[in-house]
Amino acid sequence: MKQPLHAISQSSGMTPERIVGIGFVVLLHVLAIWAIIAGLGQQILKFVEPPPITLIMPKVDHPPPPPPPVKPPEVTLPRTTVIDTVPPPRFTITDDTAKRIPEQVATVQPPPDRIVIADTAASGVTSTHTIPPYPMTAIRLSEEGRVMLHLTISAEGGVASASVTQSSGFTDLDQSAIAWVLAHWKYKPATRGGVAVASATDAAVVFSLKNAR
Repeated sequence: MKQPLHAISQSSGMTPERIVGIGFVVLLHVLAIWAIIAGLGQQILKFVEPPPITLIMPKVDHPPPPPPPVKPPEVTLPRTTVIDTVPPPRFTITDDTAKRIPEQVATVQPPPDRIVIADTAASGVTSTHTIPPYPMTAIRLSEEGRVMLHLTISAEGGVASASVTQSSGFTDLDQSAIAWVLAHWKYKPATRGGVAVASATDAAVVFSLKNAR
């Protein structure tokens, strides 16, 4: 007796349609789980609230107000008796100018042993102030002129130095005037408080052909 043959069909694997269906189902489950978790989280945050914080301030005892000032008792003074007093006497002072002693102004006189001596300036000794000899060269060249000199007079009356302040225009005449004055001219020295001191003065020496010799 022959046994019947049964056709057995075997699947070759998962088809793309089946894979898409499975993925879609998985995505739905993930979204459902995420929604549940998010909703529960918000409910938990709303449910769990921090307890209120109550600050207890310490009680401060204020000092009691000061007592009102005590009013002093009224004192009744006895009545005073007014006693008439004698007014002080009045004195009148009269300014008698006729009997006033005139003021005397004392004049201080210097002691007789201290005599004030006036200061004096140097003065020339006329007999020594001669004109220098005329240089022969100046005569031949017809040179003449006036030499202004600044002189320093020593405490002994001699001419210590001489310098030309205004030239005659000729060197030989200027040099001749300086040499002659230094060698011959004399002065009475200046004084300060009666003591001879050095001083300075100006002098002029005139060279004229009329007086040439």
